[in-house]
Amino acid sequence: MSLKNNGKTITRKVICLIMAFICVFSVAAPYSVPHASAQESLEDLRNQIDEIEKDIVEDNKALAEVEKDIKNNEKKLDNLNDQLDKISQQVDLLKESIDILNDDIDDLQGDINVTSNDIKEINSQIALIETQIAQTEALMESTREILLGRIRENYMSGEASTVELLFSSTDLATFFARQELVKRVSENDAQLITELTEKINELADLQKELESTKTSLEGKKAELDSQMNTLNTRQNELESNKKSQQKKQEEAAKKYSEVEDLIDELDKDSAAYKKAIKQKEAEREALEAEIDRIIQQEGSQVGDTPDEEYENDGTLAWPLKERNTITAGYPTYPSGGRHWGIDLCLCTKSGSTRDSNGNSLSYGKPYYASQGGEVIIADWHKSFGNYVVVDHGDGKQTLYAHSKSLNVKKGDVVKKGQQLGLMGDTGNVTGPHLHFEVRVKNSDGSVSRENPLKYVSKPSYYVKTVV
Repeated sequence: MSLKNNGKTITRKVICLIMAFICVFSVAAPYSVPHASAQESLEDLRNQIDEIEKDIVEDNKALAEVEKDIKNNEKKLDNLNDQLDKISQQVDLLKESIDILNDDIDDLQGDINVTSNDIKEINSQIALIETQIAQTEALMESTREILLGRIRENYMSGEASTVELLFSSTDLATFFARQELVKRVSENDAQLITELTEKINELADLQKELESTKTSLEGKKAELDSQMNTLNTRQNELESNKKSQQKKQEEAAKKYSEVEDLIDELDKDSAAYKKAIKQKEAEREALEAEIDRIIQQEGSQVGDTPDEEYENDGTLAWPLKERNTITAGYPTYPSGGRHWGIDLCLCTKSGSTRDSNGNSLSYGKPYYASQGGEVIIADWHKSFGNYVVVDHGDGKQTLYAHSKSLNVKKGDVVKKGQQLGLMGDTGNVTGPHLHFEVRVKNSDGSVSRENPLKYVSKPSYYVKTVV
């Protein structure tokens, strides 16, 4: 065998041995290929990671939107508060103009009353003058008949000159002045002529006085008409201002409601929320201080004797006359905030403040003065809405707030049980009700807020609730 063939044979053997080893080791330790389930788990994990990543991206977007909304709400809240402040300023200015107009109308009405009394007096004088004129004219007619009879007698006796003098005279005064006629009449006739002449002169004076009085009366009437026109113009302006004020108040209430809604949307821990709440508290405190200031300046204090016209019987009465309940008591709200009065709502026997249709039983219903006294405040504020404070003359003042409308104005004297206004939802409220307070001006001039239930007793038609 050649050397070449031996090499080939050796090569084949080596290859065979290698293949044999490979086969042996392949059987002993086979190669592991990844299972399909493991591949699926890995894919799931990758998908979950992708989903989480997507969620993170969406959360970031949402967070950015929330932060944007918060900033927008904060900006909107600032704008709404600015608008509300301006509207409140407009309402205050309108109230000032209304107060001025009311004062002018009162003064003008006083002038009209005086003028009307003067006209009545003038009419009485005119009636008296007309009576005197009628009497004088009757006397003139009677005298004329006597004179005509006398002239006829003279004519029948041939004294024609008398007739000639009579018909040649332009008037009776000239006729009586003629010496020729006087010489021809008897002593009785001369006396009669003298009396008639005096009456004629008196009649002339009365006529002049009547003309003067008529001229004065016409002037008075013209002045009265002018005053009435002015009054009507002012009344129309007043009604227009009142409507404008009411519209502004409704607009302010709407803005206030928007502010409240935005505040509710704000994060309770956010700076904007805290700022809004602080502003509301500051507004309420400013109002409370202003009410106390007016009470200190204009109200009575403990120990004073009420004016007789107040008819103060010493006992405060419940301000509602229909079935009602207390929805918030003194001195805090159920939520914990300060509350210096009691909130009253009309209700059903079960204590529900709404009817079967969900409508308020209180809205538009009347409330009444707890005691006689003088109205020292009748105003509007974005916190209390339309509200009234009555001073009862003995150091006690009662306050009624959130009215739909008021029936009284500052300076009015009211009696116990007199209607002051209608219950409503003006100002900072969650629904229609009457906020009722009792304040006392102490002997040292300080003003304290008292629990109304110390002074008023719950009536038989009061419905007990959890408050």
